[in-house]
Amino acid sequence: PPQLPMPVPLTAYPLDFRAPEEISPPWGSDVMAALEKISNDLVTHPNNNDRGNNDQTKQNPLSSFERSEMAISLLVSAFQRQNDVEQGARLGRKNMQVMDRLAKMQAHKRNSIAKIRASYGTNLLATKAADEFHARRKRSSNVGSLSDVIRADRSEEVPLLTCNVLVGNAAGTCYVTHSHILFNTQLVPILGGSNIHLFSILDVQVTINAPSKSVLSPLPASISLTTAVFGGSGRKTNTREEVYNFIPSIGARRFAKFLEVLRDVALEDPNSLKFSEKGGLIYLPD
Repeated sequence: PPQLPMPVPLTAYPLDFRAPEEISPPWGSDVMAALEKISNDLVTHPNNNDRGNNDQTKQNPLSSFERSEMAISLLVSAFQRQNDVEQGARLGRKNMQVMDRLAKMQAHKRNSIAKIRASYGTNLLATKAADEFHARRKRSSNVGSLSDVIRADRSEEVPLLTCNVLVGNAAGTCYVTHSHILFNTQLVPILGGSNIHLFSILDVQVTINAPSKSVLSPLPASISLTTAVFGGSGRKTNTREEVYNFIPSIGARRFAKFLEVLRDVALEDPNSLKFSEKGGLIYLPD
């Protein structure tokens, strides 16, 4: 597979921020506005006198301590607002770095799958695995039930993952390509014979079953492949039917995560991730 993308330092991303002290020296616009308000309050604050015959209300003056406390509170709030603006800009730059890294890793996964798929004829192991996969998929018992079309070109179906599986009491091997899953299990271990099932990654959904808690036969977590059940009227219902159940040797969660990556790559628009000349993220779909 291709090499992992090199991480870009945080300082390489633009910081959409200019210090308020530079825009409005020497303290910034918010602090200057707070100082002006404090100065006006000291000048226009009413004394302990009546305001005339028409105004019978009397405003109690604040003590020196209360005035000082109010002035300090206004200044602190002004400095905090200016600091919040800077903090928001720096968090935005950090978020850009994180999203850029995620986008590059997604592109790396897509490129890795594409490179392994294109290795037929150039890599001995990939060529041999593809030949074995196509030889077995012709003997699949459910090859005619797939909604997609299996291409005859072997270079289009190079196994990306091969692992051992346990299906019921039978051991077998699982082959995963970019679009299909093939299971080759033994019918009778001693007498020989095999049973082959083929599924499209886009036709089935993966469900992880909890490990068995039985003391006599403890088993790790298993995976159920389910497909949608259609009603008699031709409308899709909310129920799903299990079509296959197995225990992968690499672990259920790891296997399910790998299938999730393949499904995302199959449904992903190749032009959804665009990068600038410096490798910075320009666009990322929602």
